[in-house]
Formats: sequence, structure tokens, C-alpha cells
Amino acid sequence: MSRHFRPIGALATVVVGAVLVAVGIVGPAAAEDYPSWDDVQAARQNEADTQAAIDEIEGLLVGLETEAADLGRTAQVKAEAYNAANSALEDATAAADALARQSKDAAAKATESSQRAGQLIAQLARTGGGSLTLELLMSSNADDLLGSLGTLTKVSAQAGEIYRQAVIDKNLAGSLAEQAKVAQTKRAELAATAKSAYTEAQSASDAALARLAEKQAASDQLYAQLASLKGTTSSVEQGYLEGLTAEQEGQNQPPPPDPGPAPNPPPPAPNGSAVAGALSFAYAQLGDMYQFAGSGPDVWDCSGLTRGAYASVGVYIGTHSATNQYWTMAYAGRLVPLSDMVAGDLIFYADNGDISNSAYHVTMYVGGGQMIEAPYDGVPVRVVNVRYYDIVPYAGRPTP
Repeated sequence: MSRHFRPIGALATVVVGAVLVAVGIVGPAAAEDYPSWDDVQAARQNEADTQAAIDEIEGLLVGLETEAADLGRTAQVKAEAYNAANSALEDATAAADALARQSKDAAAKATESSQRAGQLIAQLARTGGGSLTLELLMSSNADDLLGSLGTLTKVSAQAGEIYRQAVIDKNLAGSLAEQAKVAQTKRAELAATAKSAYTEAQSASDAALARLAEKQAASDQLYAQLASLKGTTSSVEQGYLEGLTAEQEGQNQPPPPDPGPAPNPPPPAPNGSAVAGALSFAYAQLGDMYQFAGSGPDVWDCSGLTRGAYASVGVYIGTHSATNQYWTMAYAGRLVPLSDMVAGDLIFYADNGDISNSAYHVTMYVGGGQMIEAPYDGVPVRVVNVRYYDIVPYAGRPTP
């Protein structure tokens, strides 16, 4: 999500290149040569040097923000990989548990039907066979004979049915037991995958936070130096630069991508009360810190926040995964082109806006060209302008 930042000042392009790191999580960037206070004092000797130093420091500050966003995006990608793996594990666990219960119930039923069949066969063996048949044939009463024969036929038919049911129950129990075994094996494989994804995501998160702390210390000094050169304060310069960066971001954003043919008939307008409740929940989390795999009550990741917001009004939008939430919307016929987006709709981000693999970020549109999000490590839940880099052409509308 970092490519939208634009360098400020004449020297920015050269300087920013020196402080950026690769998209992957790596160690501290090479060639970080920040101005010292002696450099700042020397630059104040003439106007040209002062302006050059201001341009350099502004470029460095934009570069720091850019790098933080790059690291955050990498952590988002890793976190989504874990969320997706964990979602698959939860589904597999539910399926395995259900099969285990069915297998246990089927085994108990098979045992019961086998016992019934055995008891009836034993009873027939004691009273039937040669002795019962001979007794009936030697009866002098024709009516008694016919009645007894009818009873024997019914008993035999009942015994055959009980036996057939016992065989069916036994086969079903065996089949379910095998399915439960396969499901447990699959669950174990997914658990290993989720554990590995968690380790990678946590490592990326930790590295991003550590790097962010280093960069924050550098930013604090650079803002102080910039304030000294311009005769203002650090807070004034930080507010100015952040505003200027946001303005440039808006000016340089590409237009929303062409969604092409709609994947489904457009859903109806959203439920106003549900949307209001979900937005109210999300706004109440402003300032809460981002945390990998966070789902509240005081820490969130992107899909944890959107899921929590709609869960608060009883609306299911998918699992704790940006990708799953997108496809939940798609399968429910609840995708809308970005041009038709309204407050409460979900905005998704994927590499180059291509959702065919996975989404790495999800936010909630709040109207007026803005969205609320749990962005990435070190940055709290916030309201920002909608970003169009990597945006997926369709938004999700959770409510009918």
C-alpha cells in the first residue's frame, strides 16, 4: 500500500532511494545517512543551503513513511496467509468433529441393531428350526396351523429385516469411521500449515514493529531539525508534511479500476440500521492499535475489525480473513462496482487488484471518499481517504 507516497523537494527522489528497503522483511536499510545537527546549523548559513537541507529532510521523512507502509503491507500479506490457513483449519476441525460424532453414533446404532438381530436369531433357534416346524405340521387344528404358519412367516420376515438393517448400520459405521480418520489426518495437516503461517506472520509483524521503532526515532529528530530550519515546531512540521503527503496522494491516485461486467445482479440497498450499527462499532475502535490476528476488544487486524463490526449487529460476513470475506460476499451475490459503493460496504485490496489468488487487506467505506481500517503494525485504527492502488474492482455489501 506504500506506492502512493510522493517525494517532496528537489533532492527527495535521490534521498528516498537510499532509505527504502525491499518489499520483503529485511534488516535495517543500508546507507542511512541522516543529517546531523551540525549539518543543520551549517545549512543555515545561507538561503540556498537552508532550502536544500529542507528538501533533503522532507524527502527523508516521506521515505520513512513510505518504508513503514511497505513493511506494513508485507506484514498484512503474511497475516492474511495465516488468517486463511486458520480459517481452513477451523472448517476442517468442525468437519472432523462432526464426523467423529456421527461415527460414534453410528457405531452405537450398529451395536444395538446387531444385538437385536442376534437376540431374535437365538430365539428362533431355540423355538424354531425342526421342533417348531414339526409341531405346527402335526397340529390337528387347521385354523391353528394356518395361524401359526402366518406368525412364523412374519417372525422370519422381521428377523430378515432386522438382520439387513444391522448390516447397513455396520457398513455405515465403518464408512463414517474411515471418513473421520481421513478428516483427522487432513486437520493435522492444516494445523501444521497454520502453525507455519503463524510463525512467518509473527516474524514479519515483529520485524516491522522493530523497524518502525528505529524509523520513529529518526523521524523525531528529522522533524525537530526541519522545525529548526524553518523556525516552527516539530508538531507543526509533522502536521504540514502529513497534510501535504495526503494531498499529493489524492492528486496522484489512479482512477478506480473498470470493474467490467457485473458478476451478479446488483444487490438491493443496504439495511440502514445494520450499517449504522456496524459503523458505530468501528468508529468506537478508533485509536485501538493494530495487532496481527487481533479480533478485539482493544486490538484489531483488518478482517478482525470488519468482522467484529458486522457481528455486533448480527450480520455474518465470513471468517477472520479478508479473502474469505470477499468470497462470502461474492457467493451471496453481494458485490457492487466501486462506483456504486455506499457507506458500510467492504473494500478489498489484492496484488494489482487481482482477487484470483487472495486479498491482503479489507476496510469499510464510511462515505465521502473515506474508509475506516485497521491498517498495519504500529498504526492504530483510523479513517483515511480510499486508496486505489491494489484495490479490487468490487466492494462487498454485507446487508440486504
